[in-house]
Amino acid sequence: MKKLLVLALVAMIGATAFSKTIDEVFSAFPKADNVQDMTLDESMLGMAMSMGADQSGALKDIKSMRIIAIEDPTSEQVAIAKGICEEGVDGFDVMVDASEKGETALILTQGDDKVINKMLIIAVEEDNVAIVLMEGNINPDYADKYVNFGK
Repeated sequence: MKKLLVLALVAMIGATAFSKTIDEVFSAFPKADNVQDMTLDESMLGMAMSMGADQSGALKDIKSMRIIAIEDPTSEQVAIAKGICEEGVDGFDVMVDASEKGETALILTQGDDKVINKMLIIAVEEDNVAIVLMEGNINPDYADKYVNFGK
């Protein structure tokens, strides 16, 4: 029994040794012409809601949003993003992990069964990479509206 516990502990330590912190995720992409890095705070999101954004109801639970959007990513940028998807992010739980035909999507959450405090969405395609971190008080029952935001 002790051997099993020690083995489980070593496996857990090994699995977390390669994961990144949220700061490492956002600093993994150096500034380049094709990299857009923006942060929207509560007031900016409020302006979007007051201007009648199509998904304004979906924004009410969000306090801030940080976005990295990369158009026509280099092979290195795609590799970095896919590596983050494979390694995971410290302190986040996997909500969705999907990969199909060279496209990868990973949705991670931080919180509990009553409220999601942070939701991290990483989408990797051949011609686009997007990383979105939403912070707020998201009801887990309605989390799918954020995943489908803009569709």
